[in-house]
Amino acid sequence: MLDPRESGHTPEPEKSRATPAQRPLPDREVPLTGHRTPSIVHAWLDGDVPEAAVRAQDAGPDVEFWKRLQHETETRRQMRTPVYVYQQIMDALPQTTPRVITPWWRRPLELTPLAALAVAAGLVAAGVIVAVALLQLR
Repeated sequence: MLDPRESGHTPEPEKSRATPAQRPLPDREVPLTGHRTPSIVHAWLDGDVPEAAVRAQDAGPDVEFWKRLQHETETRRQMRTPVYVYQQIMDALPQTTPRVITPWWRRPLELTPLAALAVAAGLVAAGVIVAVALLQLR
């Protein structure tokens, strides 16, 4: 049996058995606000409607969000890895090529006692089958 104290991990205390109404709701990465993006914004993102028509429909905050997202995406596309980071990666690679793994037929044969016993039993069974077949031919 594994002892969690050996790994340096301390076990967590038992969780309270509070009813669901008493427990606080877990945090979410994206809050569920109930805000729905108007269909005209989707049409504008698809290129079917001009931006002015979307702003006229009181969807200005959605337009601003998507414009900021577009700007941030374009900025991130232009980012390049600095030369010193590239050099650190190249320096961390091994200088020699890795050794080829030995094929299974060239590896040394290692048998456990149980496996050797199973092989022996199989050979005895095969011998009995061959002997019975030869006796029936006579």
